[in-house]
Amino acid sequence: MTNHFQSPEQAIAVLKDLSGSELERVSAITYLGQQGTPEAIDALISVLSDDDYGVRWAAADALAKLGATAAPAVLRSMFDPDADERFFESIHHIFKENGDMLIRSQAKPLVQALDKHNDIQAMTEAAALLKELE
Repeated sequence: MTNHFQSPEQAIAVLKDLSGSELERVSAITYLGQQGTPEAIDALISVLSDDDYGVRWAAADALAKLGATAAPAVLRSMFDPDADERFFESIHHIFKENGDMLIRSQAKPLVQALDKHNDIQAMTEAAALLKELE
């Protein structure tokens, strides 16, 4: 499916429209992942807990491909008190399959903590990695 979006704002609107089809929302994610702007990254992060598994997975995959461009924003998002299990599963994928080999290597302790469902350790590792990246 080719992207037919005229702007990131249009893609974000489609992504946020929960009545839209999974295919349309994933198409918006693909477009936003190619943009890599802070607004696109924020929109992708906002659906990491989406009810639709395909949407969550596509957003996590797009953020993983963005590598170091998205990593700081993703790490900061982990401190949201509303983060749920789906969100942390998405975070796990983003850092385990990160497109930036250095980020993937640096994130190993974070991925291990997420593997163990140790949220406190995961937050500690996220804070340490964020400090390294900023």
